[in-house]
Amino acid sequence: MLRLAAVSGKRRIHVGPALFLCLLVAACSRSEQAAEGVARQLTCQAQTSVLEQRIVERVVDGDTLHLVGGDRVRLIGVNTPELGRDGGVDEPLAREARSALTAMLGTSRQVWLQDGAQGRDRHGRRLAYAFDGEGNSLSGQLIASGLGFHVAIAPNTRYAACLSELDDAARLARAGVWSEPAFAARGVAELGRDQGGFVRVRDRVTRVSFKQNGWWVQLGGKLGVQIDGDARRLFSQEDLRSLHGRHVEVRGWLIPMRGDWWMINLGHPDMLQRL
Repeated sequence: MLRLAAVSGKRRIHVGPALFLCLLVAACSRSEQAAEGVARQLTCQAQTSVLEQRIVERVVDGDTLHLVGGDRVRLIGVNTPELGRDGGVDEPLAREARSALTAMLGTSRQVWLQDGAQGRDRHGRRLAYAFDGEGNSLSGQLIASGLGFHVAIAPNTRYAACLSELDDAARLARAGVWSEPAFAARGVAELGRDQGGFVRVRDRVTRVSFKQNGWWVQLGGKLGVQIDGDARRLFSQEDLRSLHGRHVEVRGWLIPMRGDWWMINLGHPDMLQRL
């Protein structure tokens, strides 16, 4: 599976390295010491001395923290399974993701934060990269454990390359969410009429167009993948045109639209993969 890389001077196709896969595959023949060395290089680390240190009052779910003082923080770079609300059923691994995030904080419940370029989401939550006391990304640890999917939404893409590597390794190892039937990629014909929420969709690209209201990649005739705003500068029209007629996988939040079709806003090339 090939991922379209973000435009940065020249276009290229990105393939996740097999090296980090050895950390998660039982058949790996590398020594434990060598594996630990590679792990240290791919933990999406930051220097905690320059970050904001806070205390967590409550872990809301696998990707949301409520801080002492009132801030509600949505972790950048990861989307974990949803806990059931108002009597609803939890998604598989939702409680495991929340428990894992709680364990990462330790008994001190301290977290180190780095704000995203976009500071708030539409729900008013603070958007931040979060790290433990050793500077390891909490999002990265969740992704590597298979307790969440990597998501990249411009302009908050500072650690996208590193998180993408961890996502590739977890996928290849079929860790956690990658072996759960509930999170399997589906064709457009399998989508429910009023279905929403985070999904992975695999289908054929039936149309590519460039309009004033965004650049569009249509899948299966009924799913419009929109690229707009800050995300446009990360894509190449040439690369997008080359997808016509090919099968791809896209991940993001599904929005049911009037007229029996769906839309996904695409925030970064990592969210679109050529099969």
